[in-house]
Amino acid sequence: MELNKPRKKIYKLLDSASHMKSILNAVNEGVITFNSKLKIMMVNRFALNLWSYSRDELLGENLSILIAKPYSERLINYTKKGVLSDKINALNEDIKIKGIKKNKTIFPVSLNFVENKIDEEMFYTVAVTDLTDFFKNKEIQNCILKISNSVRISTNIKQLYREIYKNLTSVIATKDFTVSLIIDKKNVKEYNYSDTKKSFEEINSTIGNIIEPILKNKEPLIYCQEQIEYLKEKKEIISSNESPNSYIGSPLIIDKEIIGVISIKSFDETIIYNDEDLNILNFISDQIAMAIDKVKSVEEMHYLAYYDKMTKLPNRTLFNDRAKFAFKTAPRNNEKYTVLFLDLDEFKLINDTMGHNAGDKLLKNIARTLIDCVRQGDTISHWGGDEFTILSKIKDNNDNEKLCERILKNIKKLDRINNKKIDCTVSIGAAIYPDHGDNIDDLIQKADMAMYVSKTKGKDNFTIYNNEINNKMLEKLNLEVEIRKKFHQIDKK
Repeated sequence: MELNKPRKKIYKLLDSASHMKSILNAVNEGVITFNSKLKIMMVNRFALNLWSYSRDELLGENLSILIAKPYSERLINYTKKGVLSDKINALNEDIKIKGIKKNKTIFPVSLNFVENKIDEEMFYTVAVTDLTDFFKNKEIQNCILKISNSVRISTNIKQLYREIYKNLTSVIATKDFTVSLIIDKKNVKEYNYSDTKKSFEEINSTIGNIIEPILKNKEPLIYCQEQIEYLKEKKEIISSNESPNSYIGSPLIIDKEIIGVISIKSFDETIIYNDEDLNILNFISDQIAMAIDKVKSVEEMHYLAYYDKMTKLPNRTLFNDRAKFAFKTAPRNNEKYTVLFLDLDEFKLINDTMGHNAGDKLLKNIARTLIDCVRQGDTISHWGGDEFTILSKIKDNNDNEKLCERILKNIKKLDRINNKKIDCTVSIGAAIYPDHGDNIDDLIQKADMAMYVSKTKGKDNFTIYNNEINNKMLEKLNLEVEIRKKFHQIDKK
């Protein structure tokens, strides 16, 4: 943006006092005329409004009261040394000049000086451009750029939210903000971030939510505390939380579809949002929406690559990666791990008699049950179909047996699906690192063998791998090979 400079031809007309007053008031920027001692002689209405003084308060005063330090001090020094004419325009080379209002508020300005000689006396006229909007727009542009760049550095959506929060504070007083993303027609997932409280996520209804009219109308909204309290009394907002002193919210829209809302709340009596703040938030919300959409897309791609969509558990790829990492570091601390292979008993019967929806629901319940059975840091995987695997750090074989017994006991408690009685059991096979192998592929294969033995025992059981199991499986495989050979010979005949 290029700063507006005063038209010098205007000031050429200022060669007499009779013209001066009318011209000063006609210029649509701050104009002040002062003498060589910095005494203000004339000031136009724009400048009076800019500094919030009356004309009587400024006429005869020293110009330095309108300029913040250190530039006011420079003006005084130039005057004392008699070099004002030589030095005055050097001030304008520094874009950091600040004006100081009657209430001591500081604001950025650009100063352009012109000399005028009237009756052998030197006068100076300064055109003042208020740079508040210029710097505000620059801050907004920087904020948008940083939010756009935050997509590149954010590895997950929560980190992106923190980056958005950090960047928003440069243009809006932001202490408490919320990103609400639509889950379905009735619910939103809300991420709350604050500079004083621990951030948290929660699922909330859209009905009676302060963001409900924003979701409905796709328009930004501003509330004061009194409006929020009034809406609470009318039951249009359902909340037991403390009402903020001020609230602004803007829709997050992608391709004309609303995906959520970004809200900022102020509990500070000194921070009351206005329409300008709302417009800034609404302007930036487009970039925020695009950033959220991009990071969520990346997260979803990563999720689909490493997680089972139905059970929300890691898939076999992520399970194997975690196992390889665990086995790589295990020797340093002499750690032991058990690899469990689980197969649901009679799962096909449930699918055939109750339908695949019931089967899917059972698998989800199994996943939640297994999560409750293991320790934090253990990995559970939906291996596929009705099979699950578990990687768990153990102290000894007794620790392993207790884990298996706990799983068998809790799985049996899942005795109803869609209000119908079912018998739910699981067969488990276990192989231990490093006793039975040092790579995950071998341990999975051996745990699978042990699981098969559990099936032959009558199901609802667990078996820990040993060499005898391996020998029996080899005998079984050899027997199957011999039988196939005999059938092949008979077919030839």
